[in-house]
Amino acid sequence: MEGNNFNNHFRDLFENSHDLIYFLKIDGEIELVNPAWLNTLDYKFEDVVGKSIYKFIHPDYLDKYRKNREDTVEKNKIKEIEFAFISSRNEPVIGLGQAWCGYLNGVPKYTRGVFKNMTLNQIAEKKVRESERRLQAFLNRGPDAIIIINENQEILEWNSKAEEIFGFSFEDIQGKTLAESIIPPQYREAHLNGMHHFLRSSEGPILNKTVEITALHKNGKEFYINLSISNVRMDDGWLFIAFLSDISKRKETEEMLIKKEVELIQSKLLQEKKDHFISIASHELKTPITTIKAYTQLTLELCNDEQKVVKNNLTKIDQFTNKLTFLLNELLDVSKISLGILNLSKTNIDFHKFLHDTLHVLQQITTHEIVIEQNDEVFLNADIIRLEQVIANLVSNSAKYSPGKNHVIVRSEKRENQVICSFTDFGIGINPLNIEKVFDRFYRVDESSIKFSGFGIGLFVSRQIINQHGGKIWAESEEDKGSTFYFSLPL
Repeated sequence: MEGNNFNNHFRDLFENSHDLIYFLKIDGEIELVNPAWLNTLDYKFEDVVGKSIYKFIHPDYLDKYRKNREDTVEKNKIKEIEFAFISSRNEPVIGLGQAWCGYLNGVPKYTRGVFKNMTLNQIAEKKVRESERRLQAFLNRGPDAIIIINENQEILEWNSKAEEIFGFSFEDIQGKTLAESIIPPQYREAHLNGMHHFLRSSEGPILNKTVEITALHKNGKEFYINLSISNVRMDDGWLFIAFLSDISKRKETEEMLIKKEVELIQSKLLQEKKDHFISIASHELKTPITTIKAYTQLTLELCNDEQKVVKNNLTKIDQFTNKLTFLLNELLDVSKISLGILNLSKTNIDFHKFLHDTLHVLQQITTHEIVIEQNDEVFLNADIIRLEQVIANLVSNSAKYSPGKNHVIVRSEKRENQVICSFTDFGIGINPLNIEKVFDRFYRVDESSIKFSGFGIGLFVSRQIINQHGGKIWAESEEDKGSTFYFSLPL
């Protein structure tokens, strides 16, 4: 540059400007660069002076830069251009600015350029774009419906989950207010009052809290949602961000469970009343039945041999009195079990002898032959009366449901630390679907209930007695071939 005729003002501007300024010879050789150019690109003056400017232009922009410079020189055009320098760290630095050509007597002598460093701006813009993309991804891919409104309650954002939950598309809902779209009529006044209160005091009763409330679907149906609202102050006013999720199915389940629980409690209370009634009724009925039995037996003793018809009728009365007493005792046991007052009185017993003696007594009152195939020597701690009741129930049950057959097989086997006792009949059997139900209270197989009498509580009582002894009771059966009932007791 001839004479380097810089005046003081230009030199100050040149050296202290934040813009990147350079002067080039017509062939592109660097003649002068300012400190901002050197500092931004991290070069020393001696690294660049006398070098071609094209060595410091990013390859992707080289053709574009060369063409722009040629137009500047040949056509005296001043055009704004964006390109990238290469720093000493081999990093691109985006420059945006203009280049001029200096002439002497109409002949081009040099070019000069002034460029702003746009790299930071582009990085900031890129971060903004990335942030916007992340925000959009969060809005559209999150599990919750997200709604953003301004302080005029106008809907500004409405993500895809909100479209799914409420049925409105963003185009349908944009610019509308919550009160005219998804807030049920009964809550609209409270919503408006709450918004006005917040704008006056910056306080809101449900802000930053999670509440359960109902909302309106596009079809007019009201359903339960979880709602959480946050607020943020912007230059042009407040924004409110609502996070919502549809909990209608959960609420339906909760309501159903509450209803079931109420029904269960009511059923339990009703059953307790029934059990108390059965207990009281059984006790009260036992007294007149005992009296009837006593008078029946006394009258039998007074009858002579000639009064055969009377004696026969009295004997039947006595037998049915025994049966009625047995049924009342079963009902009483059921009520005791339900009320938790069926207590055991245990003692040490020789189960081998106990089983033999019990079956011997039962043999006197059953038409089926009781065959003991196995009876191991074992000792255990048990309530004799209750255990006799279990065995009597199982023998009676086997005989009852095997009419036309003539025997019941009993086995008692010691296995490790327990004894397993079984009772096998050859009767009607049990459907596999009902095998566990036979131990339920008052359960009776439908097709057998007409043929066979009883309340269907003997096996229920037996299970409770065995369970209280720490044992188990179960059954195996095949329809039309018979059943085997088992119980185990710890030694």
